[in-house]
Amino acid sequence: MSELTPVQKKPSNIEVDRRQSEVRITWADGYKSVYTLDYLRQICPCAVCNEIRNNQDPLRLLTPDRVVEKGELRVERPVEMVGNYALQFFWADGHNTGIYSFDFLRSKSP
Repeated sequence: MSELTPVQKKPSNIEVDRRQSEVRITWADGYKSVYTLDYLRQICPCAVCNEIRNNQDPLRLLTPDRVVEKGELRVERPVEMVGNYALQFFWADGHNTGIYSFDFLRSKSP
């Protein structure tokens, strides 16, 4: 995708559907994105997850606790807005350091 315009990076509606295990965002330009929770957990933009994804060492082995299988949200605190520019998900595995900016989410739209 080419450079995003400000309108393309601004959501007009955000729905978190834990029953369907997905997040639906309607963007200000009318485009609709549907992200599965598994996909969002796998693309976590935090430094730790980026390091795991970007480590190209062919001899590196992931320990079982480093392999992400499911994107399940905490029941009591699933997601919060971060200012007016991002979402922060609180995953059931205890991970919550990834800040998913709207620019990032739009660029990663499946």
